[in-house]
Amino acid sequence: MSLLIARAALITAPVFAAAATLLLVVTGDQVSNVLVWGGSVTLVAALPTVVPERYWRIAIWTCSALVLVLAALSILSIGAYFLPALAALVVAGITYRPRE
Repeated sequence: MSLLIARAALITAPVFAAAATLLLVVTGDQVSNVLVWGGSVTLVAALPTVVPERYWRIAIWTCSALVLVLAALSILSIGAYFLPALAALVVAGITYRPRE
């Protein structure tokens, strides 16, 4: 069950980041800056999905730290929009248990 929750959270993290990026592109005026930051967060959030499963734990927590840093650096402007992606990565990290 925990593997299913971890996989679902891994899929939703980049979806949340992409949705936040699209929302900010549509509503914002600095499209190029939003695309750089939002694209970076989306790619980092999606990275654990392409890593072999035996490295998921380290990939999830490393990418969670990177998303946290990117969100913290931009928290006064657009960083708060990426907190759901961070939350999904943290849920994936907590619920993932490697197969024995």
